[in-house]
Amino acid sequence: MEIVFVEYKVFPEKRDAYLSWVKQIRFQHPRMTHYEASDQASLFVELWLNVGEEEYRSFKTARLHNPAAPWSELAEFVPGGLEKVHVWHFRSTRV
Repeated sequence: MEIVFVEYKVFPEKRDAYLSWVKQIRFQHPRMTHYEASDQASLFVELWLNVGEEEYRSFKTARLHNPAAPWSELAEFVPGGLEKVHVWHFRSTRV
C-alpha cells in the first residue's frame, strides 16, 4: 500500500472558513481522509490512499506549484502560504 500524507497549519482565525473550503474539496476527492490534531488546534493532515509514485509526483506539483488548481486556494489559510504545506509519499514496509 502507498499513501500520500499532507500536513499544514492554518491561521486559527481562518479555521472555520478553511473547514468550509476543505469540506467542498473533500466531497470532490473521496480518497482523502482529513484530520485535525487533538493537541494542536488548527494543525491538519490529509491522508490519501493508494497513490503510486508517478501519481504522487503530479499530485504534489498540482498541490504546490499550479496556481490554476483549486488547491492553490489553500495558501490563503496557511501562514507562509503553500511553501508551508508538506507533502510526502510513503510505501508500506511490509514488516
